[in-house]
Amino acid sequence: MLKRLQLQRFEDFLKPLKERPQPGVYFCRIAGYNPEVQSFLEKVLGSRKQNPLLVTGKLPNPDENQLSYFREMLGTDFSLDPGFFDQALRKWLPRLDQVQRETMIRSLCQTMLDLRAAGKSDNMLKNAYIKFMCWMYYRFEQILHKMGKEPLPKILYDGVLSAHELQMLCVLSDAGCDIALLEPQGDASYLKLDPESKHSNLFPGAGNGAFPPDFSLQTVAREAEQKQKIVGMCQTSEENVPLNSTNTWLTGDLTKDSLKPPAQRGSEKNCFYNMFVRIRGVEEKSSYVKELFLWKKHLEEKGRKVLVLESLPIPTAEEVARAGRCNVQTAQQVVVELLPALRPTANARLDGIIRSAFSNLILELAKENEPVNRIKNRAVYLVCWFNRYFDQLLKGIKEDSIPVFLYFNVCKTAFEALFLRFLARLPVDVLEIYPEDIPCCLEDRVLFDRNYPESLHIEKFPVSMDDAGFTTVAYHAEQELTETLYQDSGMYRTRQYHKASALPLKTMYEEIAILWDQEATFRPGFEVVDDTVLVPVITAKVCGVKNGDVGEYWSGVRKLLGENTLLISSCPHWNGAGVDRSFQPVSLIKNKRLERQKIKDSPGYAYSLLREETQELILDKIQKLLDSGLIKGTFSQGMEYKILAVTLHLDQDIIRMIQRFDFTKKNPKVVVINTRDTICSLEDSIVLAFLHLVGFDVVLFVPTGYQIIEKYYTGPLFTEHQIGDYLYDMQVPAMSSGMTAPREGIFSRFFRRSSS
Repeated sequence: MLKRLQLQRFEDFLKPLKERPQPGVYFCRIAGYNPEVQSFLEKVLGSRKQNPLLVTGKLPNPDENQLSYFREMLGTDFSLDPGFFDQALRKWLPRLDQVQRETMIRSLCQTMLDLRAAGKSDNMLKNAYIKFMCWMYYRFEQILHKMGKEPLPKILYDGVLSAHELQMLCVLSDAGCDIALLEPQGDASYLKLDPESKHSNLFPGAGNGAFPPDFSLQTVAREAEQKQKIVGMCQTSEENVPLNSTNTWLTGDLTKDSLKPPAQRGSEKNCFYNMFVRIRGVEEKSSYVKELFLWKKHLEEKGRKVLVLESLPIPTAEEVARAGRCNVQTAQQVVVELLPALRPTANARLDGIIRSAFSNLILELAKENEPVNRIKNRAVYLVCWFNRYFDQLLKGIKEDSIPVFLYFNVCKTAFEALFLRFLARLPVDVLEIYPEDIPCCLEDRVLFDRNYPESLHIEKFPVSMDDAGFTTVAYHAEQELTETLYQDSGMYRTRQYHKASALPLKTMYEEIAILWDQEATFRPGFEVVDDTVLVPVITAKVCGVKNGDVGEYWSGVRKLLGENTLLISSCPHWNGAGVDRSFQPVSLIKNKRLERQKIKDSPGYAYSLLREETQELILDKIQKLLDSGLIKGTFSQGMEYKILAVTLHLDQDIIRMIQRFDFTKKNPKVVVINTRDTICSLEDSIVLAFLHLVGFDVVLFVPTGYQIIEKYYTGPLFTEHQIGDYLYDMQVPAMSSGMTAPREGIFSRFFRRSSS
């Protein structure tokens, strides 16, 4: 019998007898878990072709059919005698040679003697003998005839041993078999059977980490098979897949480094030399854009493929469909399913690099305990993006010309970061360049970071000489001063912001006159959130005449008719006469959303002269009005088309007021006076609700107290103030708004007084 050795290192388990410290076998217990355990199991399972291997768990008791066949072949006799065992084994296990049989006999005899010494009866010994013989025939026969011979057979056992199972494994170990007992539940159960560890040794190198909750040898075996399959899929006609030597050759002058051909980067034949760099900020503002453009131009003049992206649009449904369905349970299966979907390059060496990079990166995610569904989704994105940009980046490349992938942005999602990491493992120079220091989620152990202190805002990457202008130092100094003055200081540049959200103010009647002429920044509730201004607005309906004093009433109204105020002195005011009758709004709304580009391209679109941000503001507020459902019948009676028709054909005066509106300054105003027994039109209700959302102050003066507009709304829009007695048939005196009248200057007023 071979001696049982103490396992010192995992790799010794696979060594042949002649390379072991002395001839012997290993019977070890692994009660802890760490990455080394996982790697050890994968290596053992991956060595099936070289080493006979049996993976097992709980050994079931022989069933009636097995017992019947045993009795038919060997009868029911039993004797604790070597000769008896010899005759039984010759007939029951004929493939055993003499040495194996003699070893088995000695071990069986010793096991039976130990049982007798423990007080077991002869009947118990007979039952144990029958169980052992059935297990050897039905469970272990495939490796028994190889025991004691090179390569030594291996057994991996996963579970909690019973006393008879331990005795069976001891017999197999004595006969010349390496055994590793996996104990996910810990070592306590084993020590109840063998308190002094006489039969096996606890391997200390496994540590005391807990096994994964779903651990099983069958799962590890499947994963090992998948990995072997992946290795086969990644093999090339070359002996090995070339290694990437990323950034190891950089000198620090990144511009010059990026222009170097492969021959000047390194000389190892089985390596490719690429760069993976992130550059944030700018070194010199005045020349940055020009140098960026010229750098790309120099690369292209050297025959390098250069792909510049400013974003990575998510894969389309068609791209995902071409990647194929991926119903998987493990990361290894994700790799096996998706590797064939990567476009081939017609270069076996490059294909091997691509497949190996993809496989390693996805399996690396699995080691980080990412859920399989998340791994699958990211892998699908990788395949789709790789195939999408394949022609621009890799098609037809030569080994002496490394392509360049430049991401002129920062990675905001894990999908983007993973794609850059994937490309950086190919013979591709990968650069993430952005002139502003904003958060980025890209992380990698080989990523080289270069950060400059200056920041510069650029809308897009320069693609022509027209974009590559030169800005002066004074210009940038002015920009920096502006940023300093208007950054969290309570001071704002003219039209600094392009987005606004109306914040209705609930006030007392007397506060209207106080707040009316104040700039938005001084009103309660004003705030800037990200790039949107919360504009406090007054939306009020004043009913009645205070104390019945008509003169004072009209005086109060006149005080509100200042600059940039639209006065409406009777209702209805708008009746839809200005709407182009050929306008067809039905095709301009889809799934309750505005088809913005279709609107802008439509023949009757009247706002194309406006600044782009003003057009977007108008469309935003139309969408907001639709979403609010404030106008009765919206998305139920076709009212959405009426709203769109009215708001896209506003008076020129109103459009100019919107164009002039600076959200941090004074709000534009609308004052409506209605003293008659008439009501506003549907068009009036739409326009006033729309202007409220834009940020206009809107006040209705209704001395009659009538409901002149409420019938069109699903809920209250105006804060109602009851200030006095209702008066009827009042005559509106001569008034004019200050919407277009120029404000009188101080010198004009001075000379007017002098002339009088």
